[in-house]
Amino acid sequence: MTHKSLPQSEHFIYHELVEGVWAAIVIPTGLAASNSGIVDLGDSTLIFDTTFSPASAVDLRKAAESLTGRPVNYVLNSHFHNDHVFGNAIFDSTTEIYTTVRTREIMAKKIVAEIIEFKNYWPAQLKLWTEQAKAAQNETEHLEHEDSVRFAQSIINTFPQLELRLPDHTFTDRLEFKGTKRTVEFVTFGGGHTESDAILYLRAERIIFTGALLVIKNQPDLPHGDPHAWLDILAKVKALNPAHLIPGHGGIGTLDDVITIERYVIELLQMAEQNQLEETSALKPPDFTEGWENADAFEGNMKFLLEKFRSK
Repeated sequence: MTHKSLPQSEHFIYHELVEGVWAAIVIPTGLAASNSGIVDLGDSTLIFDTTFSPASAVDLRKAAESLTGRPVNYVLNSHFHNDHVFGNAIFDSTTEIYTTVRTREIMAKKIVAEIIEFKNYWPAQLKLWTEQAKAAQNETEHLEHEDSVRFAQSIINTFPQLELRLPDHTFTDRLEFKGTKRTVEFVTFGGGHTESDAILYLRAERIIFTGALLVIKNQPDLPHGDPHAWLDILAKVKALNPAHLIPGHGGIGTLDDVITIERYVIELLQMAEQNQLEETSALKPPDFTEGWENADAFEGNMKFLLEKFRSK
């Protein structure tokens, strides 16, 4: 690997996986919210997922330009969720954006409304947290609310840049990006986390950027997808035998982390089948998820699964 110094960022910690391939892992206090990747193809530069915010996407683009010495030629969107595509807004027409046919259809239908909702939500949240900071009963509580106020304001500051930027190109199964240094594959096995999910596969390097099909020490969100299809996709990911997996959320992983998410989905499916008459509040997440991020997802996941079983 090279010894080029890695960019410093308030949104990401950059990791060079092999020469010319970097994982951008989120810093929780930043605005990215999801991981990303940068790939030097030799004569062109590629970014996988543009994250939650124009601010973090600008950081990502600058890092890619610094590390590869050229502008970003290609952006790949793994799926439609806003924490993976809102950063599209900062890329102009000189950067070509790609995703699956179905993901683009969903983005065209939903993203404008999501942006409007987003721009309505954060000023209200800023007002609430400001009031809570003023009413805080002690210094610790006050500082926590002040941190939240700064976070909300930093998001609001990006509003002028946030607009719809749809992908330019779509694919249905597999797309290759060939460069003078390496070839990478943009692959979909269908929908699991959402109706359509795609991964970035570096065959020679045995690296996969998974999007939110894999999360590590985070409870995944099930309600937009199909848990049985998700398990099928994870089996196909395992069959590729990757050495490094870059999840949508969490640190860099291995095949053991895929097995853990499979276990999570299977156990929740079993819980839903065995407890069809119970309310979600009576159910508890699997013990092995203790300390995981996104703990609030469990109740929504169980509600979704129970409704699926009850409707059969």
